[in-house]
Amino acid sequence: MGKATGGRRRLHRALTLWVVVGLVAGAVFGAVAPQYAVGMRFLADAFVSLMTVIIAPIIFTTVVSGIAAFGSGRRLGRLSLKALLYFEAATTLALLLGLGVGNLFTILPVGEVDASQVSEKDVVPLERAAAGSADGTLSLDWIIPDTFVAAFTSGNALHVLVVAALFGVALTMSGRRGAPVLDLIDRLGHIFFCAVRVLVAGAPLAAFGGAAFTVSRFGLVPLRGLAYLVLVFYATCALIIFVGLGLLARINGFSLLLLMRYLRSELLVLLGTSSSESVFPQVLRKLELAGAPRATSAPVLAGGYSLHLVGTCLYLTTAAVYLAVATGAGLSIGDQMLFLALAMITSKSAVGVTGSGLVTLVATISISHSVPLATVALVIGVDRLMSEGRAFTNLLSNSVATVVITKWVGQLDQNRLRQALAAPRPADCRRPEDDPAVVQVTISD
Repeated sequence: MGKATGGRRRLHRALTLWVVVGLVAGAVFGAVAPQYAVGMRFLADAFVSLMTVIIAPIIFTTVVSGIAAFGSGRRLGRLSLKALLYFEAATTLALLLGLGVGNLFTILPVGEVDASQVSEKDVVPLERAAAGSADGTLSLDWIIPDTFVAAFTSGNALHVLVVAALFGVALTMSGRRGAPVLDLIDRLGHIFFCAVRVLVAGAPLAAFGGAAFTVSRFGLVPLRGLAYLVLVFYATCALIIFVGLGLLARINGFSLLLLMRYLRSELLVLLGTSSSESVFPQVLRKLELAGAPRATSAPVLAGGYSLHLVGTCLYLTTAAVYLAVATGAGLSIGDQMLFLALAMITSKSAVGVTGSGLVTLVATISISHSVPLATVALVIGVDRLMSEGRAFTNLLSNSVATVVITKWVGQLDQNRLRQALAAPRPADCRRPEDDPAVVQVTISD
């Protein structure tokens, strides 16, 4: 009786179960009472906003601790070079794939979209957001913050990563004098992860609110001409995940399906919130528990949130070609190559939050002038549906990249990885017994 009661209690407390309940309840509520469900979006937005508040300090503390634990500057340089080459190759392939599938719209019966269905003023807020991040030009402001504090307030994960990398290298060079500072940063990181445990309790409500809003606005299946865009995009995301990432995982000795099972709670939360940033701390900790030490997993995963957004890259080129075809303008090969070259840069300024892909699309179009900027209003209505696909693909591609690059630099504990992925009950950083001190942060002279 005691064992049965304990089993029911564990099941009752499982976050995964409650997130599923939230998703299903939200979808039902959105279908039955859309006039009320549309107002539930604030639950998902509030959860994402609260998680975003602590993402910057978590990236800073984990990257600084990871670089200090890495120790050797030469090893850190090899890690950075391999990660950058991997990120650039993967995102370029995603952009090219997006152009390829986007050109399918020239043979599909898409038909020209009725421009009277949308208003140009819908693009104005997006223009302002894009101007705020890109200022209409290509500049180092996307990479380098104005001040140390601005790195934490700009909302750009790349700014935090740059400052953390600089601070971490300097801290390593400081020798024993920097040891108290490193200890403080490590303790602060632990406190922020405790804050994540508090906030993640609201994940089922966030999933409920996000599902209720999405279904109330768009129904269970998108309709009209935009359905082609959504279906082609999701089919291509599935191709990237199950063929590209699946093959890469198998080559490197682990199963993508088992990794998805291991990260199932985080993936379900992501589906409800449409934001990969909302689960960054949990994913980082789970990968650490699975054998990817913080010295490599923290810099790689944090860098991937700005430099390796595969789903966002796929969306940029697919949506651009669709808009050109749907409005009758079309894109020549030269125009497509220009857009590709610019998207290789602008995609690095995106972050893993809801709507960032749409803002990046506006920024890229405003620079390339490949299609009329007002046409972006055509995809605003279904962007929420596509945001979930972008976030899902981004999270899985970054998780796989972290494991693969960690193996490439010889830091992956493959036995721990196999045990973690094959365990009947995946390790959960919310359970103290599954959260051992797997990282020893040290600093040398």
